[in-house]
Amino acid sequence: MLNFPLPYSEELLYSTIARAGVRYGLVSPKQLLDEVFESRGVSATLDLPNHLATISRCLLDDFSTERLIYEHTLFPIYAPFVPEERRQRCMKWMFGESQGSVHLALGVAASRIKIPRVLRYCPGCLATQRLRQGEYFWVREWQVAGIETCPEHGDLIDTRLARPAVERHRFIAATPEYCPLVRQRTGDPMSTWVGCQVRQLLERPSQLSPSFAQWTRYYQNLARQNGLCRGDNQIDHQALRERTMLTSPFAWLARYHLTSRALDDNESDWLRAIFRKHRKSFSYLQHIVVHQALLGKFWQICEVLEEVCRCPAEDRQPQKRAGVTVNRGLVPDQEDWLRLLSSHPPKQVRKISPALYARLYRNHRDWLLEVNRSHAGDRSGHSRHRVDWNKRDREYLHALRQWAIFMDTSSLGPRRSRSYYLKINGSPSTIEKNLHRMPLSTAFMSAHVESVAQYQIRRLQNAHDELRNRFDSPPRWRLLRKAKLSEERLTELAKTYLEQRVYKQHEI
Repeated sequence: MLNFPLPYSEELLYSTIARAGVRYGLVSPKQLLDEVFESRGVSATLDLPNHLATISRCLLDDFSTERLIYEHTLFPIYAPFVPEERRQRCMKWMFGESQGSVHLALGVAASRIKIPRVLRYCPGCLATQRLRQGEYFWVREWQVAGIETCPEHGDLIDTRLARPAVERHRFIAATPEYCPLVRQRTGDPMSTWVGCQVRQLLERPSQLSPSFAQWTRYYQNLARQNGLCRGDNQIDHQALRERTMLTSPFAWLARYHLTSRALDDNESDWLRAIFRKHRKSFSYLQHIVVHQALLGKFWQICEVLEEVCRCPAEDRQPQKRAGVTVNRGLVPDQEDWLRLLSSHPPKQVRKISPALYARLYRNHRDWLLEVNRSHAGDRSGHSRHRVDWNKRDREYLHALRQWAIFMDTSSLGPRRSRSYYLKINGSPSTIEKNLHRMPLSTAFMSAHVESVAQYQIRRLQNAHDELRNRFDSPPRWRLLRKAKLSEERLTELAKTYLEQRVYKQHEI
């Protein structure tokens, strides 16, 4: 394709292809696909496009396929957080045809960090583009989840262009029709700061990615340096959670789904998983949130990545516990038992290798009992700290109030029951058993708990408000269906509300 436009600095490749269609006066999306790709099966992918080898041939020699990936797609914000083999595989897919494999391999499809619903833009930047280049184009960072603000002009503005587009083969250019130059509000400080870290990732050149073992080692060291370890290796996840929730605004975390499971003390907590052995990649936004909580404002994500790369590429062999060493005077079974004890307690080792335990018990019983006794550790509870329930009551009350303020902004959501409030700050069973020690939190929940009748009325109100856009007086059966209720399940108060407040006339 002759005279294909050159990508501007920080322009999405999607935008460059869309500008090519405008320059050539191609109205039909299929015509543009025929001209550029010689195929009508190519999807207009905004963030992680493929068929880049074809685009590279349309440009100057300076625009290699790797340069297009790292300077004109969103691949750089995902690449450092996946293993090197996967990074190379994804780049190979982007050279040719991936059929969605890139989004799956990078964890974008299953991530809790969802891509923005629509294309976004900065009116101030567009005005500058018009003066300098004479046309508009889509900038990469505008479409990154977590960035809501331009550092120079203010909040980004949503367009009416949905992601993914209804017409999945259509490349849409940034034009005054879709991007009116409206007034912008002052930017959010949290978004501005996150944007600073994301821009470092976008500007980072192609480099080897750390392995999962290196990320595991790095986060273990990070927790130890910040005093979040109890003993040698046990992470104080409750303290970690509290620091994270106090550092980042709750509403911002909720908007990016970083609080729903992080508030529950369970095994699927992402904040707990990121400090354990890494078996999967985590989003750039999750890494940024954790480092902001632990390192404050004066850290750079590129420096973090360099430190991760300096960690050992493979897991180190665990240190032998004091009191027993492997030596040539031991039989192979004894050496195997000691190796297992170096990373597991005796009771767990017995479950892992019952046959080994049986052989040692028969042939080396005294040695086995002595070794197990030396590795059993101190089981007494004298070192446990007493809980300051007054302090915990005040902290939990503060969390309840913050959550109530957040929930009051919307009439949607599940029933605000006592169990619902108990789950918002972790360890719900512990808190429930000790509510008699937490009078402030108990009084707050008693005043704010929503009964079944109140929950039904709220659902009816929401359904009625939504149906009023189509019906002057919505039929009763349609209202109940919209609210997902039935005549049999309605409480007396909800029936009274339905008859006296909503319907002032006889049954429709």
